[in-house]
Amino acid sequence: MRLLNLALVLALAALAVAQPPAPAPGRAGGRGGPQVVSPQIESDGRVTFRILAPRATTVTVTGDLSQGLVPDPSQTTAAPATPVVNMTKGTDGIWTGTTVRSMKPGAWRYAFNVDGAVTVDSRNVHVSQSQTQVQSLLVVPGDFSETRDVPHGALSTVRYVAASLGNARRELYVYTPPGYEIGTAKYPVLYLIHGGGDTAVSWSTVGRAGDILDNLIAEAKAKPMIIVMPSGWTPSGGQVMTSDATKDPFTKEMISDIIPFIQARYRTLANPENRALSGLSMGGIQTLNVGLHHLGTFRYVAVMSSGWISEDDRQFFYTAEAAQIPKYNSQLKLFWWGWGQTDIARANGLAVIEKFKSQGVKIETLETPGGHEWANWRTYLREVAPKLFR
Repeated sequence: MRLLNLALVLALAALAVAQPPAPAPGRAGGRGGPQVVSPQIESDGRVTFRILAPRATTVTVTGDLSQGLVPDPSQTTAAPATPVVNMTKGTDGIWTGTTVRSMKPGAWRYAFNVDGAVTVDSRNVHVSQSQTQVQSLLVVPGDFSETRDVPHGALSTVRYVAASLGNARRELYVYTPPGYEIGTAKYPVLYLIHGGGDTAVSWSTVGRAGDILDNLIAEAKAKPMIIVMPSGWTPSGGQVMTSDATKDPFTKEMISDIIPFIQARYRTLANPENRALSGLSMGGIQTLNVGLHHLGTFRYVAVMSSGWISEDDRQFFYTAEAAQIPKYNSQLKLFWWGWGQTDIARANGLAVIEKFKSQGVKIETLETPGGHEWANWRTYLREVAPKLFR
């Protein structure tokens, strides 16, 4: 019996030696693998990225991180394009790289390119979906879009059937303000549309719409409101960039399907005085088409980085909507327009604004540094939300 017990002890000891050690606490690189933490915001504001790819020969970081870099004060002229992050491989197979300068507060999309294959950062649970891919999301706290210790609203994924699109199954996202679930109050609604490269979820991920409103409401700078974030893309694609509102299927979907659906299922103040419409880029054109073609449905219209692209398109609108343009001032409590200094849509927007203003239309405008980018669109939401429903 003693010999049997001794043999069992020796066998168990040998088995223990053969097992790999337990991974270190943290986001380890797999069972028994090295620890991988990514992204990591350093004390100096720079950000370190890591990925375990022992067989890779080249790893780079792609995305819009360059838009988030703090400018170099010593750089007076445009410098040659250099990588924002230089990735190098360690002996443990972990590639590591740190941004060349600190990152500005905000949300920035990125991905890894591993020997030509683009992949998300598997150690980062925050992602943002676009029309063509899913990217990881770096959130740097410190500005109006950060998550603060304030009462928070809720975000819901909502599916519905659009009769105007042949009973197509559709999806949108709804932000309800803090306390909605336990109250009985009715709320105004902002319909907020994404741009051409994005999806219905983009405003709530990289757009940070929920946190922006949570913070504004907590500071009593904006009224509590519901935000509806639909998909501007319809199943057929549609002619979404035209000035003829009747050619974009989304126009009818918004009026015939989305607004009635929201009013039937949420506690809304269902009148024009408590309804706002805004969108960026492609969504900005849809905002113009829906909001101005159906004048009186919304009292607040806000256009972000947009404007009809061709002069022919603009002239079509001025002619087709000639009878409506003189009514804008009386029908809209706010007509707002924002764009970046280097925005690809700047010239288009200014052309429309100049024409409208020549006819006496009152438009509130804002030009900001930067271009056609989410940093600006988040800023515009922060600027517009406090102006709504006053």
